This record gives sequence, structure tokens and C-alpha cells, in this order.
Amino acid sequence: MNFTPELPFAGGRVRPLHYDDVDALFAIYQQPEIPGQRVLDNKDNLTRMVDLSVQMAATQRGMMWLLEVGTDGHYEVQGMVSAYDWQPSQLRTMLRVDGLPALSLQQRAAALKVCMDFMATKYHLRNFGYQWIAGQDDALKGMLEEAGFSLAATLRDGWRTGESSFADVLQYHLLRGEHKPVPGRLGEQDNPGQNLAKSFNSGQNNGGGEA
Repeated sequence: MNFTPELPFAGGRVRPLHYDDVDALFAIYQQPEIPGQRVLDNKDNLTRMVDLSVQMAATQRGMMWLLEVGTDGHYEVQGMVSAYDWQPSQLRTMLRVDGLPALSLQQRAAALKVCMDFMATKYHLRNFGYQWIAGQDDALKGMLEEAGFSLAATLRDGWRTGESSFADVLQYHLLRGEHKPVPGRLGEQDNPGQNLAKSFNSGQNNGGGEA
């Protein structure tokens, strides 16, 4: 059963994590973007990250994609997109992009959009959040606003950067316009949402409103 899809966007794609990606992930986390995040000094945890990415998607607790830039036949790993703190009861999730310096704002925005489009269509997620930590690139705030996010709150000293140092967190929010699904009767939607081999958009009447 396939839990995390490969999704193309203009100039690249996002795809599931594999064990062969450990070296690429290690390179990404050698240059942490978030203040206070330590430089990774071994690869052991990255193997576990690959396992965790499968478990999170299978149980609908989150999703991780490797972000690659290029065209068919020639892709280079430039970052990673994560959806975490997934709360199905509230149709809400948080997003994060970790990237190498070469990853452009346009590529970040395109990767975020294609991931949100998938989660909104497949899992009916509507409420997306993104946290900007004081000390990150200021240009990221403009990218989020152009992508449709708006500043919802400021968390003073909300992020620990050291033993006794903290940074403010700007909480961005995006509420999608998709309608919530209408529950159907038992048996009408015999179609596990996490299985990408199946789709609610099969043309059959599912009795559950918009799919």
C-alpha cells in the first residue's frame, strides 16, 4: 500500500523518503535554517526518520516528502517538506520546509502548494499553519503571504534557541476553501482514505457528498 505520493510541480517534484536518501538528508541538516537547531552529527536518526515518515502517513499523523529540483531524468535533492501535528478531527496540520541555500523561494512555494493541494483533496484538510522563527530569512514571510498565508499570532519567546535564550514565533495561517466532506452511511465509502491506489473520485456514487 502506497501512503505518500510523488507530486510534480513546475521545476521539480516532491516524493517519498527512502533509505537511499540518508546522505541527502544529512546534507540538508548540516545547514539548519531554524535558530537553535543543532547541526546533525550522525546519520542514525535519519534512518529512523524514513521509518517514521511511513508510519506517520499510514496512521494519518503527518507526512514527509523529499523536495527535488530539476526535470525528468535529472533531479537534485534541495530540501524536505513536512506536514506534522496532524489533527484529523479539526482538519488541521502544520507545515515546514527545510532546504539547502540553493532552494529558491519560488520552488519552496510551489512545493508547499502541491503538498497542500494533495492533502486538501485526498484527506479534506483545510486548515494549514506555518511557523516563522525570528532569525530565519525575512523573505520567507513574503513567500508565505504570496502563497495565501496570513499572520495570525505572535508567540513571544515561543522558541528555545539555547539554554537561556528564546526567539519569537510568527504563526501563519491558511484556511482553504474546500468544503468539509458530508458523512455517508456505513458501507457507502468502502475506500480507505490513506490508500493512494483508491480514490473517492471514481465516478461512483459514494453517498457522502463532495469527495
